[in-house]
Amino acid sequence: MKKIPEPSAPHKIKAFFRKAGWKEFLAIVFIIIACYFFWKQRGELQSLGTSLLNTNPFWLWLGIAGTVVYILSQAGMYVYSFRAIGGHISLLHAIELYLKRNVIAVFLPAGGITALAYLPSNIRNSQNDVQQVHHASVVYGFIGIFSVFIVAVPVLFYLWIQDATVPGTGAAFISVLVILIVMVLLVTSIQTKGSLYKWVIKERPKIEKFLTDTFSFTLSMKQFWIATLVSVLIEVVGIVHLYISILGSGVHASLTASIIGYIVAAIFLIISPFLRGMGAIELSLTFILQKYNYPTVIAVQSMLLFRFYEFWLPLFIGLLLYASKARHLFIQSNNKIIFKEK
Repeated sequence: MKKIPEPSAPHKIKAFFRKAGWKEFLAIVFIIIACYFFWKQRGELQSLGTSLLNTNPFWLWLGIAGTVVYILSQAGMYVYSFRAIGGHISLLHAIELYLKRNVIAVFLPAGGITALAYLPSNIRNSQNDVQQVHHASVVYGFIGIFSVFIVAVPVLFYLWIQDATVPGTGAAFISVLVILIVMVLLVTSIQTKGSLYKWVIKERPKIEKFLTDTFSFTLSMKQFWIATLVSVLIEVVGIVHLYISILGSGVHASLTASIIGYIVAAIFLIISPFLRGMGAIELSLTFILQKYNYPTVIAVQSMLLFRFYEFWLPLFIGLLLYASKARHLFIQSNNKIIFKEK
């Protein structure tokens, strides 16, 4: 009997992609980007380990407690964003939604916005109207940028009076303002079928349906402003985190440096298109702390601690959530196989 030759490696790869769906393809892309991200961040992770060992345990744990408040506040912002459009989400589901979207945001271009399209299956199943989730996400995304703008205006005005502006901050702030204006004009135009809406959908029926479904909702201004207050609280937590990070480095902390450092970092985070501001945030924070006469070693250690509280810790918790879900699916699939075998 003639032996059929096995297909070559390139043919196996082509066959895999023909069989695989778009979800599998996206999963592979995410894994590649994640590997690249952690490879690029390996230096920061190594330095972070040293910084944590050298940090005063009291300030370290106080900062971790602040991260818990930070995550709960993000979840609270989701809860009130849902209420603002007449929807509902439980606090536990809101925590899960934030943590999972936060992970995806790291690996997507303009992740802070694009990750808002992601919806975990269990949360989708818990909603009577899935479209409300997208409406609430639009409100959440807008408020997240709006609160930074609210806090940034007095800070940047102070810097301008003191003639102590940070390079690139002015342009970044204008970019944030433009994003807010475009979002308001677009939503208003969609809801009133204005000229901007008509220009965008011209000969594009698919875009028309998407825009109408996503941005056509009634907004409760009371709940909107409550969500905005919660978002401003998140900015305050960020400022406190930077203040604690400086104290944890073993030196006297400056409230002014903490406020300015956080706001500048938050602005760069909004406009950074890739990997959640990787590089831009570290440089801006270190630069500002040095400007307030902190030695380079202290500035870098404070920056690393701040990134641990605001970035790495929520990211690791989110990754653990995904890992637990994958383990659950693996056990579930094994149980099905055993059941079939019986």
